[in-house]
Amino acid sequence: MKTVILCLSALLGLSHVAHSASISAILGGGLAGGAPGQTYGNYVPATQTGSPGPAFGTVDANPVPNDNGVYTGWMTGEYDFNGTKKGYVSTTVRRSGTAFFTTTQSWFDQNFSGVIAPMVQLKGFWEFTVQGNYSYTIAGQAPQITGAVRKYEFVKVGGSVLSQDSVGTEETTRTGTVSSGTYRLIFDHRNFTPTASGPTGNVIGGTNLNIAFTFQSEDNNPVPEPTSLAVFGLLGLGGAVAKWRRKK
Repeated sequence: MKTVILCLSALLGLSHVAHSASISAILGGGLAGGAPGQTYGNYVPATQTGSPGPAFGTVDANPVPNDNGVYTGWMTGEYDFNGTKKGYVSTTVRRSGTAFFTTTQSWFDQNFSGVIAPMVQLKGFWEFTVQGNYSYTIAGQAPQITGAVRKYEFVKVGGSVLSQDSVGTEETTRTGTVSSGTYRLIFDHRNFTPTASGPTGNVIGGTNLNIAFTFQSEDNNPVPEPTSLAVFGLLGLGGAVAKWRRKK
């Protein structure tokens, strides 16, 4: 019985920790099979349609370290259009506390030619598991290659769109609040101007998209945690052990 009580005490402690305000995050690819990249031929920007190629690229499945370090190529991939000319996607990411920084990159080989109306797309998302009440600010930089588009939307998983930039050509700032739940900041960076480059020092057109959360209060209605279920199970186990001992 003593063992059950000790286990119960430990799990109650874990449950308390689980309910304190926190944000965890992972990155994922937003295309077929979880890939971050895709290319198109005969792409028509006005209708956002064309002839899609296969999804490509990889995503690091680990959480981005919360150490303010800069990590390049967290999502990365390349696609060979015609044996000599390629399209590329990549991200650079950083986390500092409850602030998350992303540079999205979608570009072509220099002097790209020989493909009719190509487009290379990077699509991915940050997924946040939030416990507590927070305000947020999303800062979206304008695309750094003329003609490119970098849209985004911030959604509650299983719910509605909270903030978005559905055009993706200008600098934007969006603000709002969230409570306990799961959220995604989804980005879609498309480059269909292969002869254009970004500014000096950024010829591949890396474009920043950042989100920062600010703690407001603990959530009075926290999301149920698996430890809570375990506690109830142990309570039942403790009762069963006591009943068994009385029978003896």
